[in-house]
Amino acid sequence: MAKDRRIRRQLALAAVTEVAHRLGLNDAGADVIADSNNVLVRLPGEDLVAKTSTSVLAGRRGVAALGRELRLGRRLAEHGVPIATPATGSVAGPHHAPGVVLTLWRYVRPDAKPDDGDRMLGEAVRHFHSALADIVGELPELTEKIDRANQLFQDAGATPGLAAADRALAGEAHSRLVPVVRSLDQTTALHAEPHEDNVLWTERGPLLIDFEAACRGPAEWDLAYLPPAALASFPERDDTAIARLRAGISFCVAAWCLADLDPPPAVAEAANVHWQALRGSWLVR
Repeated sequence: MAKDRRIRRQLALAAVTEVAHRLGLNDAGADVIADSNNVLVRLPGEDLVAKTSTSVLAGRRGVAALGRELRLGRRLAEHGVPIATPATGSVAGPHHAPGVVLTLWRYVRPDAKPDDGDRMLGEAVRHFHSALADIVGELPELTEKIDRANQLFQDAGATPGLAAADRALAGEAHSRLVPVVRSLDQTTALHAEPHEDNVLWTERGPLLIDFEAACRGPAEWDLAYLPPAALASFPERDDTAIARLRAGISFCVAAWCLADLDPPPAVAEAANVHWQALRGSWLVR
């Protein structure tokens, strides 16, 4: 499995180099800076980051998700939402290379989290919701994401480490979670995964990144990811729904992490934490 991860990184680097040459970009010092659902490659000479989806991961959300994410990124930037922005014009992509689709984004140097960062994060997420409000009907439903997570739980090839009893438990959780989600307002354009790894802190505050999972559903799904101080930006929130949906987040995160057959330590830890949280939640009681 470690060999597969090395091959994926090599494939991503080769694709970025090819696309950079095609575009006349400086690829000197190109290097992998992150490897999770996608491989991120920095081009230091251009202050760009390439987000690459290799064929190994294409089945997770589909390479089309990168193109959709890019369109959302442009719209969010036009509305002044604090995000890491796409590269200019056609440079952003999407670009195709053998076995890889990639998009290009402006590199932003991270900084320390400001003292009132949590409040600023709440404002950023609310701004995200409002900027996409008039195209919310074009986004997939949150329940589709939940259904895909359950498919991973039920597929022994995708999650071979689970026993039959574990799959039954996940199926029970799914059958309880979906009706609760559908009972809530479905008209918010969600980031869907505004966790700490999808927030880039700068001296001016947070920048949201990674919009592949963007969908429509209850605002409380996004709020369930946020720290308490961020919730002040949402006075109309349903705190009971937020508490219940945290178990739904664990359901989805556990599925994605358990389906990574060559997980880095952080992913393996997340799989365990969220699986245990799911087992102790209202979804399986």
